[in-house]
Amino acid sequence: MNKLSIRFLGIIGVFCLMAAGCGNDDGVGVRSVGDSASTSSSSGSSSASSSESVSTSQETTSVQTSGQVEIATGTVLDLDSCPDDWDPYQGVTDSQIRIGTSLPQSGQLAAFGAIGEGMQIYFDFVNDQLPIGDYELVLIAKDDGYEAGRTVANVEEMLETENILGFAGVIGTSNNFAIRPITDEACVPQLLNLSGFPQWGDPANFPWTVGNILNYATETEIWCQHIVAEFGRGASVAALLMNNDFGKTYQQTLQGCADRGDIDLIAEELHDPAAPDVTNEMTTLIASGAQVLVAGTTAAFCPQVVGTLANVPSWRPMFFMSYTCNNLASFFAPVQEFADTLQKEGSGVLMANYNKICGDPRYENDPSMVLTRMVLEDYSSVTCEDGSYSGGIFFAQVVVDILRSAHEMEGGINRVNVMKATWNLQTINDNLLGTTIILDGTNDAYVTEAAQIQEVQVIDGSLTFTPISEVIDTEGQGGSFGG
Repeated sequence: MNKLSIRFLGIIGVFCLMAAGCGNDDGVGVRSVGDSASTSSSSGSSSASSSESVSTSQETTSVQTSGQVEIATGTVLDLDSCPDDWDPYQGVTDSQIRIGTSLPQSGQLAAFGAIGEGMQIYFDFVNDQLPIGDYELVLIAKDDGYEAGRTVANVEEMLETENILGFAGVIGTSNNFAIRPITDEACVPQLLNLSGFPQWGDPANFPWTVGNILNYATETEIWCQHIVAEFGRGASVAALLMNNDFGKTYQQTLQGCADRGDIDLIAEELHDPAAPDVTNEMTTLIASGAQVLVAGTTAAFCPQVVGTLANVPSWRPMFFMSYTCNNLASFFAPVQEFADTLQKEGSGVLMANYNKICGDPRYENDPSMVLTRMVLEDYSSVTCEDGSYSGGIFFAQVVVDILRSAHEMEGGINRVNVMKATWNLQTINDNLLGTTIILDGTNDAYVTEAAQIQEVQVIDGSLTFTPISEVIDTEGQGGSFGG
């Protein structure tokens, strides 16, 4: 038995104990596999013709291709509205399950491109160690530079030429919003959008689309509650916000907090997502002297804000930053000294984090992080410290959970079963602080509903997140958008 197998079995043993048994159909990621002993080579990026046949078991199974299909509470797929040539098995060949994604591999948000690579790395691990039946998972990833128009072009190209089952892990609120009409009209799964836009939890109107990460409105409400707890009602707040749907969700929720009298929103600055820096905007906010600074921005702008604030010793507000900045290696290692200064002087960066961070010393021996490190070590040349690859592993685990569940259904993996598995997902993922993932159609349309306020600190020379609150778990309370 090789070193990888021994290490892998050790991890599985820990997971089995934690999950009170292996082999169930709806466990998370590596926990509920064991449905096949077959193996497959690492996934590649070559295209496959849509005319390739699906597996024999699928060919002999009657699959509904018309009419109304209720797949979950309040969630109905209208197959009569699908294109005339729509094929529920498109993207599933006799040997492959083909998933597409579009994400920034260039531009100001290029650091997030590693998420797609992390997804591929985890797919390679699953193909080698824990395959879904006889299938090989294949990820086709294209660069959009965080530009919605390029995301649209990528999605249209993949639908036409790459024989795609569906999409997963597309990054950006505006980007996902731009492609939703396309995937909806094409009756193609748009899974686990990497955006906390509240509208992704709307299965009654958009059953082909689902979100993944913590709702930005929920995150902002957590900020507001903490501000009130620390300062009382009416504390002055200054906000830096990205000028797109992502940043405006923070803006609207903050305005709601202000309308209730919880905060006094005295300064707001919107910045261009493609701008080289946010120096001018920060200068204006610094002049406000507000008690609290919130940064509803992401990627390269995260360390910029930290560095700018640290260099103004006269202003030390309570400082909240979007959890999309929570990768310590990508966004804080370059400004570790500044982050340390802010923490020591009372303005440590606060985040409402929903997941464990690979590379944080607090989780060095955590089984889920040990597994992540093992996968990165054995299936790539990168580590947790190299960027957002570990985030891609977590997101890919949820995709695999959905596909395993669909594989167990009558008819196997197809677009209808994938959406049924999605809107009835019940699983455990120990990368999450809340651990539990439950989707129940319109009853519960949000994947991630637990978070903890944590502060970026430097302890013994290493960056870490230190808990400031208990885990705030609202699992099952989110309902659905507009519901």
